[in-house]
Amino acid sequence: MSEVFHVCASQGGNNCVELGLPASDYEMLDLMERLRLEPGQPPYLEILRYREEFDYLERCIHDQPDICQLNALARKLSAFSGVQDMAVFEGLVGKEIWEKSRTIPIPRLIDFACGTERSPVAEGVMTDVQLGKFLVENEFIEEANSLPDAALALLDYGKIGREHREAGNGVYTGFGYVELHSEPQHVSEAMDFQPRKPAYTILLNMAAIPLTGPVRQEDMVQLRLPAPESQVHEALEKLGVESWKNVAASIWDSPIPRLNHTTYLDGEMPQILELAQRLSELDAQDGLPRYKAVLAAADCSEIGQALSLASAVDAYIFDPAVSSPEDVAMGELCVMAGQECAADFAQYVDLPAFGRALLERDHVVITGYGLIERQNGQPILQEEQASGLREMEM
Repeated sequence: MSEVFHVCASQGGNNCVELGLPASDYEMLDLMERLRLEPGQPPYLEILRYREEFDYLERCIHDQPDICQLNALARKLSAFSGVQDMAVFEGLVGKEIWEKSRTIPIPRLIDFACGTERSPVAEGVMTDVQLGKFLVENEFIEEANSLPDAALALLDYGKIGREHREAGNGVYTGFGYVELHSEPQHVSEAMDFQPRKPAYTILLNMAAIPLTGPVRQEDMVQLRLPAPESQVHEALEKLGVESWKNVAASIWDSPIPRLNHTTYLDGEMPQILELAQRLSELDAQDGLPRYKAVLAAADCSEIGQALSLASAVDAYIFDPAVSSPEDVAMGELCVMAGQECAADFAQYVDLPAFGRALLERDHVVITGYGLIERQNGQPILQEEQASGLREMEM
């Protein structure tokens, strides 16, 4: 789905996360995890960018919208299939702004986005004159159907268009003329906006190679991992191949956003299957946040190394409560001087510089998920791991 909004979410302070909407439930849950949000706790939100076709929404979306509701709206807008949907939605929004001169709640915008199929659209018609000509030429004005060309040239098309627009509750949009005959249903009232963990660990899109042109939806097979061997074989049969040798795959969704939307070829497919199983096991042990912190500290986005690190998670210490060098510095002061005296000493210490020095000394890394370090005090990547990464990059 193409991006509709680009947002910056934060919990206050310097901890902020940028995200494109619509986002998957896994991506939304990852955002909440990185911002250390409690279930149901909304972040501070700023919309940084609107997709060009929807930039008019900047005038009607109030400050600090609910990110879950905004994501639901983005999903609806990204699913628009053509001019009909775009024009009717813009017409409904424009009419609401013109009549009420106020911001529009996100649930009402969702109602508008769900009610675009019931209104007629005259594509490319932007003025009363154009509307009048459109009505006459397409025989919507019965009195004009039998007039000769000479008489048609004398018609006041602007008046015809204006009267029809006013009688038909019509509006002009960037896509054409729209008639709004009915109030959209309140479908948002029954919606659950909160993200839920999907039933899969990895959602995989696959296509047989070589590809002879653009990949069409009907050429692709989707597989939810981990999956029984029978389902894996069934997916291969649908692709018309016997093994992974001639298959290209993309991780469409997973709890590890840094691995998403990357294409993998035949040699990596068995690794993806194994990684899905390992992620499922880590999730059952509540080990995914620590694993994601390890991947972030190692700046890992390569599937082979991600699989290797998934088997070494127990070698790392993880503290999600630490999000800055200042947190590290205060923790050290508490150890040195005790909890009560640490605050008194802190006013005489350059906490950011002290914290950075401690991080470097102890080979500790602060990630978006929290602090991560090795149990043995060594660098995040052991020498053999770092060497393997350099070889893969080469």
